[in-house]
Amino acid sequence: MLKRFELWLWYRLQDTSPASDPPPDEQVSDPLTAISDTAEDATQAATEFFSWVRSGQREALLAVALIISVLILLMLFRWAVLKGIVQLPRADDYSFSAMFQRLVRRFRTYFMFAIALQVANSVFAFPATLSAFTHVLFVLTLVLQTSEWVREFALSFMLRNVHRRPGDAVALASAFNIIKWFINIAIATVALLLILDNVGADVTALLAGLGIGGIAIGIAAQGVFRDLFSSLSIVLDKPFQVGDTIRYGETWGDIEDIGLKTTRIRSRSGEQIVISNTNLLEQELHNMQRMTRRRIETGFGIIYQTDAELAEQVPGIVAQMMREIPEVVFDRCGMSAFGPSSLDYSLVFYTLKPDYNAAMAARSKVLLGLLATFREHGIEFAYPTQTLYIEGMPSPAVNGRPVKAT
Repeated sequence: MLKRFELWLWYRLQDTSPASDPPPDEQVSDPLTAISDTAEDATQAATEFFSWVRSGQREALLAVALIISVLILLMLFRWAVLKGIVQLPRADDYSFSAMFQRLVRRFRTYFMFAIALQVANSVFAFPATLSAFTHVLFVLTLVLQTSEWVREFALSFMLRNVHRRPGDAVALASAFNIIKWFINIAIATVALLLILDNVGADVTALLAGLGIGGIAIGIAAQGVFRDLFSSLSIVLDKPFQVGDTIRYGETWGDIEDIGLKTTRIRSRSGEQIVISNTNLLEQELHNMQRMTRRRIETGFGIIYQTDAELAEQVPGIVAQMMREIPEVVFDRCGMSAFGPSSLDYSLVFYTLKPDYNAAMAARSKVLLGLLATFREHGIEFAYPTQTLYIEGMPSPAVNGRPVKAT
């Protein structure tokens, strides 16, 4: 990198046409070679710096004093924000001031030192090799520092939005690791490419190689990537969250964990079901946790010998009985059919507690209430019966009703 800078500077001093790139023989395509050359340049720059300081020149001593002063001021600024002047934010505080303090906490010493060198380089005339490397060092540390700040800000901003909406706190448990993984990969990739570009590597060739390799990896692992994007879809669209009870097909269960590839469900019978995110989203899902109330429909039958007027009063009797049962909302009741051995009625009501066990307990109360109420009104439930009539013989009757043969 320093050789490229010196060649460019020499061209400028000779008043030749400016060249943004060095001659072809100075191009470096191998990232490892570029990093090795940069390490050698760093050693050379450090040697030149110490030689310059040992020479006792007034500018060298003033430059060292300025570097130390700027470094101390930056460290004092970080200390003041974190401990001296402003109180440290709580772990659950994601206000903008707390986010700023978290960013300051990530203000690294290596970047402070690079800033101090750059300030001193702009004030005093550093030797050519040291001046060039100071600029390179500042750019590299700036990339590293910026990537760390961007990561911290992105995660803090996401947590801030979640804490502003407490209803999403459960979703965060399953979403945070997934989003954090994608953010880390994206930031690390961009930072690596910027660093390699600044140390002189041919990033274009590297990107072409990564593109071909990425296509091959994508084809080989397309199932894994499908599940990864499905997990992102679950996180962003939120069809369910950890703790929700869902039903798909014949399976009932509680969501225990949403991973990068699979979702784990604890079934009603106790075993854990592991299903890929892609296959799960292809199912028709019923999220039972988001029910505000549960609808229950049941039926009952009364005997055919019931008087027509009494049969007409049955819906009203049932409605009155339902009003006396707490946490139950009556919807409708009416005769639905003439059954083989009964007058069939349908009853629809809602339980205000959507929990399955609570709904079944409410259903039990309704059925027991029907039994007690019908006995009070002399209404008999029907059960499967057959009546046999023999031609030429009078039908036997008891109290005016035909005898039933079962």
